[in-house]
Amino acid sequence: METIITAATILSMYLSSAMNGSETYCYNADIENGRVNTMYVYDKDGNYLTAKLAYNYEYDDLDRLVKKEVLRWNERRNEWVKDHCLELTYNTEGYEVSKHNWNRKEQTYDTAMEKAVYHYEFSQVMSVNYLRRHKAASGFETIDSMLVMNPTDDILLATAL
Repeated sequence: METIITAATILSMYLSSAMNGSETYCYNADIENGRVNTMYVYDKDGNYLTAKLAYNYEYDDLDRLVKKEVLRWNERRNEWVKDHCLELTYNTEGYEVSKHNWNRKEQTYDTAMEKAVYHYEFSQVMSVNYLRRHKAASGFETIDSMLVMNPTDDILLATAL
């Protein structure tokens, strides 16, 4: 089963958000060879824009997303500050998304305390398990789970005439 988190998906998300006519936010992206490398989000207040967030994207050789880094604008310091990142790992049964918070003191990302595991159970059915690591425990504990039916969009439900 193929994953849906590709460079094309990220580009599509950017184009959709940039064109939605939002009254609250404006978006700008650094795009190279069809890949969104960085997406900037600005608060829109009348005629003024204020920097809010920046998302840095990294991809593997198959154009799959492997890292999304989130930075917040620090007005006082007039610079982007790392907040957290999402790392994606892929296998034949699905993929995992783990969240790593930025440790300012150590100047590195902490060990993941949360992750979501997406597993293809069989054709058209995917399980999603949300896990959290307890500081006292060495592993992850499932905190929520669900089944998603038809996780691909290959079945056409309606058409435009």
